[in-house]
Amino acid sequence: MLSSEAGVIPKTVMGTFDPETRWRDPDLARLPAMPDKDRESIVLCMDELLFPFCGPDDVLYSRCKIDPALHEYLNGLGFSFRTRYHYDLNDEKEPLPGPDVFKRCMFRLAADQAQLLKSANRVLQASSSGYPEGALLPESISPVNAAGDLRQSQSPGKAVFTCAAKILSPYAITADTEAYLHAAGPLGPLPDLETVIRVNSKMYSNRLLVRIGEKCYGTEANSAAEMEAAGSALLKRGPYLLKDPFGVSGKGNLLIDSEAMQRRIAEHLYKQEGSGLRSQFLLEPLLMKETDFSSHWFIRESGETEFISVQRMINHQQNYGGSIKADEAFILLLENAGYFSVLEKALRLLAEDGYHGFVCFDSMILEDGGVVSIVEINARKSMGLINAFLDKCWETYGLTGWLTFLSLGLPEDFAFGRLLQALHESRLLLTAPGGYGIVPLSSNTVMVNEILTRRRIAEGTQNKRGMPKGRLYISVVGRDDGHRSKLVESLRQVLADLSVKVYN
Repeated sequence: MLSSEAGVIPKTVMGTFDPETRWRDPDLARLPAMPDKDRESIVLCMDELLFPFCGPDDVLYSRCKIDPALHEYLNGLGFSFRTRYHYDLNDEKEPLPGPDVFKRCMFRLAADQAQLLKSANRVLQASSSGYPEGALLPESISPVNAAGDLRQSQSPGKAVFTCAAKILSPYAITADTEAYLHAAGPLGPLPDLETVIRVNSKMYSNRLLVRIGEKCYGTEANSAAEMEAAGSALLKRGPYLLKDPFGVSGKGNLLIDSEAMQRRIAEHLYKQEGSGLRSQFLLEPLLMKETDFSSHWFIRESGETEFISVQRMINHQQNYGGSIKADEAFILLLENAGYFSVLEKALRLLAEDGYHGFVCFDSMILEDGGVVSIVEINARKSMGLINAFLDKCWETYGLTGWLTFLSLGLPEDFAFGRLLQALHESRLLLTAPGGYGIVPLSSNTVMVNEILTRRRIAEGTQNKRGMPKGRLYISVVGRDDGHRSKLVESLRQVLADLSVKVYN
């Protein structure tokens, strides 16, 4: 485990998933996409998945309150961490946040809360000369008890003011991270936002391949006309992928397999250019891949790098479907192909360009055995990294977990506790380290749309319930791939018995 992540210095773990949406220049033209009204709220609640990065003294600061039963369950498995949250959606005494407020970056919400607490603390200090500036207030008169709208699971004074000597461990740096550092800092050093945005762009990874002398598959296009010209050349050899600079799995990438389709997309872009937006895309031939995988590293501020893990990815078409640790034979194959030498050069350039922190390289093995070392760079935490940290618990017992998820449609009055109970009764729930079974990893990714729908109907702001969508993230701990697949099939039956629909 990394010393900076080992819990030696207490840290706050937090962030907002899908930072690419926040990094993306709003003046860029967009590819067509199918809207999914339930997706955004689920993604906003994925911050619960960051608990494997916490030690017993660390704080997971999440958007919504984690179901207490899940927190207790994870604690029993050895994932000991403190919690802090911004919203308790189940607290009907509190009004629901408006959609625009709810989807604010977690750093902005936390910065506003920290600033409010500081202001409350100053008022109390002014009325009581017994407390010097910056001192912790006794809980009995702390701001959390004086201000009823501040929802905390622990003393806010302790959480905020002792942060001065802590580390912030973000999922990703965003524009609002600086506001949080200003309100809750000083905290440990982080790379600047401009660097983070630059190295996360697909344009950067494409150019980096050229800089280190590796084969580069991508062609940049900075207008719809350039996209058509480059695309027509690629189509003569086969289908190609049209990639947004900040597209992520299943969003922002489009497979173009005909001139007719390319023409429709170009027309879509021409219209946006006519309204003042500009186009910027990367075109890559569709490579015949056999295996997707990723490698995970940590770059220290000094430039020193540390290898963490290689994870095989289980994808459904272009969409992320799960991660599992690569075995020794797979690692040896990569070593023999020179993969780690390529990554060493890439990591050195990333450090020279000013980035430090966690980084994930998406890569693939082709059907002909060739290795594409860098498909794209994710300079942030990632799902594969989460699985690597989860495995630190299972590896103690010689086991490996498969991190995956099921997309759900929830019946009326469904409760997360019912799922935990059903898993326990069916003996599918992993109840002790060293055993086999299913480990649920987050509660609000399952429940957020159900809770929002129920409360909006009660408030009269929504008429129809429909079937709210949720996403159940799990670690499947089994003997081998076959055993893990059987555990997932049993989970599907448990969900069917609860009248829960599974869409994937």
